[in-house]
Amino acid sequence: MISVRDRIRYSDFFRVFNFKDELTKGRSFLLLNTLISSIANVFITGVFYTGFLSLNGIDIVRVGIIAFIPYVAWAFSLLSPVIMSKFRKRRAIMIFNVLFYYATVVIATTIMPHFVSDYVGRTVWFGILLFLGNTSNALFGSGSAAWHIHFLPRGDDRNIYFSYANLISATVGTGVAITASLVADALAGSPLQAQVITSARYVAAGLLILSAVLLYTIPREFPYKNLGSKVAVWDIIRIPVRSRKFLLTALIVMLWSCFANVNASTWIYYVLNTVQVGYTYVYIGSIVNAVCSAFLLRYWRRAISLHSWSTLLLLVVFMTALMEFPIAFATSQTKWVYVLVSIVQGFISVGTSLVFANLFYVNLPKGNTDLYITFWNFSANISVLFGSAFGTWFLSLTEPHAPWYFLGLPFYGSQFLVVIKGFLLLGLCLYIRRVIPHIQPDPDEDPA
Repeated sequence: MISVRDRIRYSDFFRVFNFKDELTKGRSFLLLNTLISSIANVFITGVFYTGFLSLNGIDIVRVGIIAFIPYVAWAFSLLSPVIMSKFRKRRAIMIFNVLFYYATVVIATTIMPHFVSDYVGRTVWFGILLFLGNTSNALFGSGSAAWHIHFLPRGDDRNIYFSYANLISATVGTGVAITASLVADALAGSPLQAQVITSARYVAAGLLILSAVLLYTIPREFPYKNLGSKVAVWDIIRIPVRSRKFLLTALIVMLWSCFANVNASTWIYYVLNTVQVGYTYVYIGSIVNAVCSAFLLRYWRRAISLHSWSTLLLLVVFMTALMEFPIAFATSQTKWVYVLVSIVQGFISVGTSLVFANLFYVNLPKGNTDLYITFWNFSANISVLFGSAFGTWFLSLTEPHAPWYFLGLPFYGSQFLVVIKGFLLLGLCLYIRRVIPHIQPDPDEDPA
């Protein structure tokens, strides 16, 4: 009979994550980074970030404007391979980038409202600080991919790697989020709520800096391919588009990034301020995601192995699209709709995270990884910019005239926007179904 100790020792987890060699050790530090980031990101993204902006007098349209500022900065990522090709060692530049990024995007934006009282002025300064930090990250941040890609396992072990990374992100992040939400809801209406949310941002910045220092000081830095070779900005577009399978796969992510983000920043604002759901209930989908990650993630992995990643990709996008239509009826009078649909969305998001995490590697050509990761990130982020800009423009037109009434329920621009999002995602399903036969990995390539 196998002992519990041996069962743990020879499990999938300890085969992929351990400290026996440089590759598994680096992989373990990537997972540690996921753990710490999952805690810290609760307070600087999503619900608490929107709450922070709302507490500082930023309305829903300005929230949308601020949200797409970082994606404007990603235009500079086209210069990243040109710059990074000149660095034989990237450790120092990566640490500088992380420190500068969090100093501007988290610390400076948290301090700034104490010195700027005008709401328009705050919006402008939020935009400036976010632009500076994200420009630095666009220039240097993607350079870490060519470093860390060495630590990723191949074949089915890659699904195991991403499944555990997603599991930790979901369970730890949700646990911290729920605890923090209970505190925030208990302090609702009190000045202490703003103080707690603000203080948590400083703690998050410290954790992220610590995590990044660990990530860029301990793992081995392998030699980079094509180091010193002349890289032109035009190559970042020209070379990736030559690979038809890679380009068609990237188009899936581009369309998903655009459509899924038409309301990514403003929907939470609507839920908090119009539906008037507490911080805790906003995370109901995350709770389900965490529970399903713990108990059902292996079944999602098995489904990918049995039915292929492309079949599961089509399934999760289709299910995501369907959920956009009923959640449009979430109002202050029908909070149960928001809760019910969020539960289903939480289940779907487990498969969505796993499928999309692996998508970059499915048809990744061999060669200069910097070029492909830059093209991938640039195209995805520009797509987010278009989606976010469209959503903000739509809300700027509709919000002044809202609400409208249908079936006795008030309807605002945010609700019409999720319906539009649903139809857009259904259109993406048609594209995926049409393109699947043309993006299957070659038999001699590393399977996703």
